[in-house]
Amino acid sequence: MKFATRLQQAIAAKGTPAVVGIDPVLDKLPAALQPAERTLGAAVAAIETFCRDVIEAVAPHVPAVKINAGFFEALYAEGLAAYYRLVGHAHEHGLLVIGDIKRGDIGSTAQLYACGHLTTPAFDDVPAEHIPDAATLAGYLGENAVRPFIEAARATGRGMFVLVRPSDPGADEVHEFGGTTPFYRHMAALVDRWGNAPDLLDDAGLSCVGAVVAAKDAASNAELRAALPRTPFLIPGYGAQGKTAEDCRPLFRADGSGAIINASRSVIYAFSKPAHAERFGDDWRGAVAAAAADFARDVAPLGRPS
Repeated sequence: MKFATRLQQAIAAKGTPAVVGIDPVLDKLPAALQPAERTLGAAVAAIETFCRDVIEAVAPHVPAVKINAGFFEALYAEGLAAYYRLVGHAHEHGLLVIGDIKRGDIGSTAQLYACGHLTTPAFDDVPAEHIPDAATLAGYLGENAVRPFIEAARATGRGMFVLVRPSDPGADEVHEFGGTTPFYRHMAALVDRWGNAPDLLDDAGLSCVGAVVAAKDAASNAELRAALPRTPFLIPGYGAQGKTAEDCRPLFRADGSGAIINASRSVIYAFSKPAHAERFGDDWRGAVAAAAADFARDVAPLGRPS
């Protein structure tokens, strides 16, 4: 089954186009999980425990999680091993997993990145469940940086989201460059071309080649949706970065398909907010679950026909 179909089925099953981003920072963990000693092993154990509990707290409410590999690579080999275990843990709880890796290199290097992050493992002792369902990519080195992932997705039913317009305002100096034809429009045209082969499309006409598209102004949102009719969108910027569900609405197709909205800090660190702390006290998992439920409920109408 193609990735776009699996994504839409997961969204329909939970009734919401919501994905929770998992970006763990040691110093932000609940007090109960702070390690007594400053060692790598203790840090990895604390972060993995936190992420496992977050996954279990959000799994009843959302169809997917997005796990940011960079937060684990900072913890060296032990952290990267935890990343793959957490992908497997999310799969055990019925979630789709987006590996937020943002890789983008060419030739044999791209092939190896695809092998490590999207291809079914070639080794008998590496569980296939430890490989994400999709990965985020940077396509700035052209099609050769993306093609190995496309071929892996074609062969395995997985997918990808190529950066087109990120949410970080600092990225505007790159993505808004170009006057009447800003760079993000050029990237959008490339993504549309890369994902347009008939065998990459599912029965609803959605490709396994998706795009990371932040909600900006309504006009440019609608323009990007029209320019990428076959492309699933991963939408960052909701919650802690200030965007609302209504801001994201034009990035969905008219039938409510074709997009999923990410929230990270506003969910996984909900226990640090005064309102949640007052309500849940030391039950930080309850605060995370409540925030995930609120997020899922808020964006649920966007996944329905307009």
